[in-house]
Parts: sequence; C-alpha cells; structure tokens
Amino acid sequence: MCDPRVVSTRPKCFPPRQLSVRGAAALALAILIAGAAACSRESSGKLYPIRGEVVSVSAARNGVVLAHDTVVGFMQAMTMSFPVARSELLDGISTGDRVEGVVLVEGARSTIVGLAKIEPATPPAGAAAH
Repeated sequence: MCDPRVVSTRPKCFPPRQLSVRGAAALALAILIAGAAACSRESSGKLYPIRGEVVSVSAARNGVVLAHDTVVGFMQAMTMSFPVARSELLDGISTGDRVEGVVLVEGARSTIVGLAKIEPATPPAGAAAH
C-alpha cells in the first residue's frame, strides 16, 4: 500500500491499470504463441496464429473442428478439423465458442498447439443496438 506522505527511493505508486478486451486478447495470444514455441522447440514446423468459431469438439478423438478466419501466410478462411497436441487444450471449449490459438504446421500436418476461448467484442457503453 502506498502512503504519499512517505518519502522513499521507490517509484511512486500508481493505481492498477485495467486491461482492455483487445489488450487481454493480445496478451493471451502472445502467451499461447510463447507456450507453443516452447513446446515445439524440437519441431521443424512453423507456427501460425489462428482465430475462429468452434463447430465441434471431439475430446475422445483429441480434435476440434474450426470455422477459422484466414491464417495469414498459410491458408484461406475455411472450416476444417484439427488434431490438438494435448487434450487439456479442449478443457472449457464448447461448440459455438470464439477461440484463438496457435497451429503448428509440419509438412502436410497441422496441429493445434495452443487454444483459448475469447470473449465476443462488446459495444462501448452508450452505443445504440441495431
């Protein structure tokens, strides 16, 4: 706790900053990419960020079907099935969720190595609904 009456060599205290939805999503994606890169150090593949909507989840088959946006530098937007590197990536993920993550491409194989649910964008306060 900061006391403005106390003089010290420490930096002044600042109130905690609120992270915007976009900032939180960017931070989550950066963490996913860093984690995926750490997990795939032995791999000769390439990592790409991916974002889309979950069409179905198959925990038993360790896979997810995504209707994904364009993966810049790799593929156009489409709906396709991806295996996931670890079944835990599917925890809390359901049909209809918007997600972002990281896909590892090794030759003809594309594997989701990071996946997180993202919240839909909310209109600013006071914005009129259409």
